[in-house]
Amino acid sequence: MFSVISCKTKIVENNNSSNFGKTEPKRVLDQQDSWAEKLFEEKYIKQNYEKFSGTIEILNNSTLKFDEKVLEIWNTEDEIKLIFEKGIFYPNILTGNQKSEPLKTKEELKKLSQNERIFYNMTRIDSLRISSVKELSFISKPPKVKRYQFINYRKSSMNPQIYYFELTNDKATEKTSNKDFIENSKVTFCKAGSILI
Repeated sequence: MFSVISCKTKIVENNNSSNFGKTEPKRVLDQQDSWAEKLFEEKYIKQNYEKFSGTIEILNNSTLKFDEKVLEIWNTEDEIKLIFEKGIFYPNILTGNQKSEPLKTKEELKKLSQNERIFYNMTRIDSLRISSVKELSFISKPPKVKRYQFINYRKSSMNPQIYYFELTNDKATEKTSNKDFIENSKVTFCKAGSILI
């Protein structure tokens, strides 16, 4: 696991010998992009997550309900939200298949000690909050593989954490639209990354 302390940049030069003598623009990676690149190089193990098979309810523009688990998605383009709306990525990928215990009522919460309330809130898996879901085009492998990151705001931590995931669509071609790519893809990798400080 990595910790974000500062945002430095890394310049990546294109050393393609066929372009010898030509100047090409340099790609500048910030610290988070460098960590993403390193995570996929060092921690990548192909996985296979099936689409969500339960009931998905769209509660509003930023909130989805997957059976009993709620997912809030902020600061993300509508087209990318399809990944969640179609059940391609869903809360159980992060929390596992365990059922969350029933929510306590206000009266039940009042009866808990302060420590019991803190523990209850820290261990709840019935709702997740994520934001800033974006494609990492600099490490995607078009047309069949696209890689993404998002920030997960965990109840059990004061600091949010970056997560990385990969979508694979074996039928995608160069002409496949982003919407069609997403709708016919599956998650083939998911891993926690840096904790933001």
